[in-house]
Amino acid sequence: MNRPKLEDVANVAGVSPTTVSRVLNNRGYISDKTRNKVENAIEQIGYFPNEIARSLFINKTNLIGLLFPNVSNPFYGAMVTELERILSSKGYKSLICNTDNNPEKEGEHLKMLLSNQVDGIIVGSRNKPSEIYEKAGIAAVSIDRIISEQIPNVRSDNYNGAKLAADYLIDCNCRHIGLFVGSPPDEIERGDLRMKGFLDTALARNATVSVCAVGFDESEDLQCQMIEKYMNEYPDMDGIFATGDTLAGMIYGISNKKNRKIEVVGYDGTKMFLNLCPNISTIEQSVEEMSNVAIEVLLKMLNGDHEDVEREYVLPVHFVGKR
Repeated sequence: MNRPKLEDVANVAGVSPTTVSRVLNNRGYISDKTRNKVENAIEQIGYFPNEIARSLFINKTNLIGLLFPNVSNPFYGAMVTELERILSSKGYKSLICNTDNNPEKEGEHLKMLLSNQVDGIIVGSRNKPSEIYEKAGIAAVSIDRIISEQIPNVRSDNYNGAKLAADYLIDCNCRHIGLFVGSPPDEIERGDLRMKGFLDTALARNATVSVCAVGFDESEDLQCQMIEKYMNEYPDMDGIFATGDTLAGMIYGISNKKNRKIEVVGYDGTKMFLNLCPNISTIEQSVEEMSNVAIEVLLKMLNGDHEDVEREYVLPVHFVGKR
């Protein structure tokens, strides 16, 4: 069965194809009577406009690409959900891409988004900066990680958040502290602000810190093995700061199984984590505020208001103790 065409709508409505096109694109004067006839015909025969052709005609698709590492992660899942909700309220549709922390997959998704003529992109990738974003010549905003000097970045105050975590652990009389980061050992970014904020504060207060690398993109079984390995290597470890809540939850569970009394602090503070893990303190970054700012900046760029766009937007964080 062939799909209904614009000409079929015109025949049923008793108007010209040009009139149908004008109704669909809301261009020119159309009487209420004619508009109702066209809309009734569209519903009657089940016609769906060719959005690709329409976007070429108006030079706008109202599509925004969302490029994130892993939406099964509570933080990224909450972020993508909030971004999609806000974009929908503003008349935009979202194309959601999951990169699995894979640079090649990220590149493939980006090319797909560009091929589909998205109006803009919001990137939450954890991969290294790529020239492809700059060469694409498309409005883009990054969340959390900086991917390019030319692309605005929205993030929480990672340095101060890590400082709050260090101060809390030390105030709890922890002296042999583990800093668990979600990167493989050979890819630890020494310039990472969460790492820097934590180390600066802990070392200034004479606490012993051991950096433990647990890759976010590893399997859960391997992550658990790595966590247990570090706990065995550091039997005096009495406090841990994990740079992500998912990692903090795993550490807390393993420490309980091993009957180790360890104070654990995570980072993200999504509603899901706060509800499911009341025994773990965390640094809360606002998903709602970050999403709103990222979309506000992107829409400014789409409207040509580049002078009002800043290079960085650093949003405040809050310490949330055990509930």
